[in-house]
Amino acid sequence: MSELAIDWNHWTGRIRSYFDSTILERGWKYYRDGVVRAIETEGASVIKARVSGSRSYKVHLDLKAFSKSTCSCPYGATCKHMAAVLFKVAEQEGYDPKELRNPKQTSSKTQFEFDLSSKKAVKLPKETDSCEAWVAYFEKQYANSKIYNAFSLEELYMRAWGQLNKLADDWEPAIRGIYDIQVNLYLMKLCDALMQSKSGMYDFFYNAEYFFAKIAKHSRERLHTALWEINVEKAQTKYPGHLKEIGAYLAGFMDAEAFNSQRKWYDLYKLLWSELLNEKSLVTDELTRLRSIVAARRRESYGHEAAVMALAHFDMMSEEDENAWERVTQECLSIVPSDWFGYLNIFLQEEQGERLLKWLRWLGPEVQKNAAHYASDYLFFWQEASRYMDVEDEYRQAMVTLLPASYRDYSSFLFQKKEYKTWADLCLLLNLTPLQISAGELQLVEKADPRLILPIYHYAAEECIQAKNRDAYREAVKLLKKLAAAYKKLKQTSRFEAYIQYLVQEYSRYRAFQEELQKGKLLP
Repeated sequence: MSELAIDWNHWTGRIRSYFDSTILERGWKYYRDGVVRAIETEGASVIKARVSGSRSYKVHLDLKAFSKSTCSCPYGATCKHMAAVLFKVAEQEGYDPKELRNPKQTSSKTQFEFDLSSKKAVKLPKETDSCEAWVAYFEKQYANSKIYNAFSLEELYMRAWGQLNKLADDWEPAIRGIYDIQVNLYLMKLCDALMQSKSGMYDFFYNAEYFFAKIAKHSRERLHTALWEINVEKAQTKYPGHLKEIGAYLAGFMDAEAFNSQRKWYDLYKLLWSELLNEKSLVTDELTRLRSIVAARRRESYGHEAAVMALAHFDMMSEEDENAWERVTQECLSIVPSDWFGYLNIFLQEEQGERLLKWLRWLGPEVQKNAAHYASDYLFFWQEASRYMDVEDEYRQAMVTLLPASYRDYSSFLFQKKEYKTWADLCLLLNLTPLQISAGELQLVEKADPRLILPIYHYAAEECIQAKNRDAYREAVKLLKKLAAAYKKLKQTSRFEAYIQYLVQEYSRYRAFQEELQKGKLLP
């Protein structure tokens, strides 16, 4: 540990801001339980360790670029295992881990180092404030933030999240959960606006998509955590005004042009209206708002499509699936299959088999329009449905309809059924050569019935010959040798010899090919 260079103010100020209070408390328990093992360092800024939880997890911390730190656990963000390692290393280096767990108030310069221009002193958010007041504070702190590269977008998000989250550490749980949700929505909106402002810079915008996806993933995880911990009934009863404000804030997302380019907003909308905001009066007001948008705006507008999708979500919540189909088919310019896969997953988890089948049948033609992109996910649901319902014939037909995009799925299906003849015909239909087919599959079919692979090798060999170059001729000879072995196994060597004589005559003008046949000892 002697090589590690620690700036304790950096740890308690900046690095600590990556963790919310709940994660720090869980990490503190892991640290106190002594489950941090095998700590190693690389240079002055990298820490590696193992932490024993439900299993052993690998932690990699980069103190210079902390957002690049990782843990092998499934949490997907700054986690309790990473916090436990920091506490343990602090102890070993002679610092008080309690200061990292609950640091003293830092100076305003450290607290908002990212920044930002000079700001006037403002009152911190209070438990009794409205969502509007919270957002006003967020705006004063971050609205003028500047980013200069795509990586700094994620840096801003993570730092701001840590700074804002800890302000509500001692609040009552229900209002704390609502506050966390508002923080998430504001920071997502801020980061999207910053990214869109750089859209004219191709390199920035191209790279920013990757970092924005990471931000959206982190935000989604935090929202799920907040919704899991919050008492929804209490929140709806005690804080109806705050929930109404959250709904209005979401409405701003769905009206924005960002809905078209960042359909993640729709995922957040569905999540919050399905769980936290699903209260009769709130839903009634939202439906009225959405219907007025659909009635008033042009079909081509972003706001119109967002409203249609939102109304379809409420149809789904009421199990009025046919209404959702009709609405989307008539009102949207296009149907994006991935927008509906989340619902299919819910049907699967809740064992709503008939409902799952209806949606799979409805989505089939839309998936077929862009099978290369959607076939794999779509067929996963068919496969799962076939495990507990008698729909094998429909599953097979779906795979056939989506060929060639469904080749891997259909191939695996045929091998499970030991339908090797159908598989061999499929390979010929798709013009697949042995180089494009799994060697294990070829060996399995050859072992079961060598006759089935003969047409595949015949086709592939002649394809190589017709490429008319030396390398292709060599590859043709390799294929012909495998073909010779197959004919020998079938005790039909004379047929192979006759085929070689046919090739010699058919391609007699291909001198290089004749030479490769001689080198391969396929000619006397």
